Amino acid sequence: MKKYHIDNFIILGKKYYEEDNLLKALYYFNKAYDYGKNNDTELLLDIAIIYDELDDYDNALRVYKEVLANDDSEARAYYGIAILHDHKDNFEEAIPYYKKAIECDPYYSKAYFFLAYAYDYLGEVEKAIENYNNVLEINPYDFWACINLGSIYEQRDEIDKALKLMKKALDIDNRHYMVLFNMGVLMSKQNKINQAKKYYEQAIKYNKNYPYSYLNLGVLHRDEEEYREAIVVFTDGINNNEDSVFLYYNRACCYMKLELIDNAEKDILDVLRLHPKMAEYVQNDRDLQSLINYSASIRCMLEKSDAIV
Repeated sequence: MKKYHIDNFIILGKKYYEEDNLLKALYYFNKAYDYGKNNDTELLLDIAIIYDELDDYDNALRVYKEVLANDDSEARAYYGIAILHDHKDNFEEAIPYYKKAIECDPYYSKAYFFLAYAYDYLGEVEKAIENYNNVLEINPYDFWACINLGSIYEQRDEIDKALKLMKKALDIDNRHYMVLFNMGVLMSKQNKINQAKKYYEQAIKYNKNYPYSYLNLGVLHRDEEEYREAIVVFTDGINNNEDSVFLYYNRACCYMKLELIDNAEKDILDVLRLHPKMAEYVQNDRDLQSLINYSASIRCMLEKSDAIV
């Protein structure tokens, strides 16, 4: 087959890939491979990536290994194999491949990023910090490196470092719910409650389907004994995240503070229906003892969940 025919297969493959028609893209890429492009690194990487996106990890691994058989210095193939392990949460297996990708390409920021993520997941926080900093040395405007590293510092109560990174992330994208949420967390830790509320409200504005923004905002109102305001927040959160059991639970607690017993009962029944493992937690919550005593329905569900009543 003539070269221009093979090139046309590649052009068609790229066209269908851009249209998100992965199976047709794979068909044409494989035709190009079958008709003589079996040593083309770019084509092989395209094929491996499509197998990955189709969750066909075995074939993706096979093709990445074929790339490395042709060129054992191809950083993208090592990175691709690492990502395959990453998909399965096999972070210990992924780490050597990320390192190999970096060895082949010392400026491979994505490899540093996901290496940092793997270390963070495995609890090796210092190595995670080191590698997120490597990302930011290569690309100071990497939004997610700022967010993830800032979150690590926040968890370590290194608030100044966390704030510096979150403000930098805000400069990059001031409408992303995650940076707004994290700014809310940091303001809360500094006891700047009104500012924290505003950040959580902004986070909700830009993503109504992230339940933790509603949780944290509602809890701020609850802790200030603004129970009706908290109920409004939790209700809004439930309307947009109906399976978020912790929103029902916290709303029930606010209903109890206002002595709206029937409303609290309904929420706790929903909690036990959505997440039966919450039974022990409900049973041991002193603030709910009067509700448990009041509600035969709750006691029945607790008994079915093997909670001690």
